[in-house]
Amino acid sequence: MISVEHCPVCKGTDLRPFAMNRWSQQALHFAQARCEDCHVLIAQPQASDEELDRYYLNVYYQQKWPDPDAIWKYNPLAYGRYELPLMRKMWSTWPPPDSAETVEIGCGYGVMLEMLQNLGYKARGADPSARAIDYCHSRGLSAMIGKSPGLPWSPASFDLALALQVIEHMQDPLAFVHELVSLVKPGGVIVIATENAATSQYFAERVSARIRGRIPSFQTSPDHTFVFRAEHLKKMLLDAGCDEARTESYSYVPEHESLHWKAYKGFFRSIDRIRGHGEFLLAVGHRAVGDHVEDNDTYSWR
Repeated sequence: MISVEHCPVCKGTDLRPFAMNRWSQQALHFAQARCEDCHVLIAQPQASDEELDRYYLNVYYQQKWPDPDAIWKYNPLAYGRYELPLMRKMWSTWPPPDSAETVEIGCGYGVMLEMLQNLGYKARGADPSARAIDYCHSRGLSAMIGKSPGLPWSPASFDLALALQVIEHMQDPLAFVHELVSLVKPGGVIVIATENAATSQYFAERVSARIRGRIPSFQTSPDHTFVFRAEHLKKMLLDAGCDEARTESYSYVPEHESLHWKAYKGFFRSIDRIRGHGEFLLAVGHRAVGDHVEDNDTYSWR
């Protein structure tokens, strides 16, 4: 385990204890801290690189997502109905060129890769899992083993870079965004998706977990290290070299979920619809054509 000394989003050093999992001995992430400057929530301490590698090799794809056919049955509904139309709408004023050179970091079993390929994008992907990459190859997709930091492409190689449900896994999310932005050409587009910490469901689960002496269950495993709000994603994109960044939120209930879970999700979705929040965040950034550096010290988090 490693201790976090400063917030990787805003570089603040005022990290306050926020929650602790007192009862579960199985949870690798057993405590949470909150940055008092930008309010991002951080697993504290975090899993080391070696612990993460073991987790992804032995647990994540072997136990959590063992069946690629099930993912291919349900994920296209979410991507095709929600994420893909929303991201294309968000980048409409600076769309990638036809047949855009595209990369997806954390491509998994290749659902989004194939959808982008079918739309005419020259899409390729990277994922740390050899199992996932082998499955991508079985579908004729271009993908290779790789992870951040150290992705195997030169700077400015792509018109479009995507990282969907990846940034919450990273130990240094700002460095990850910098690497994403560096992969696209000036004028290119970066897309990031993650869970939204501003929803009523997350608030209710956080309160319930704190009463029970725990942290929210999805952050106890080593694959979820941060929980973000829209302003965090926007700020990181601007700081990494984008001259414009937009965020939207959206919600969906997977078709394969039980009726009980759909009702539970639906209750919070109705509240968040009134509040203008969705369960997931989508952030789209436009890489500046010239030099662009955002000043952390002048950004207002309130």
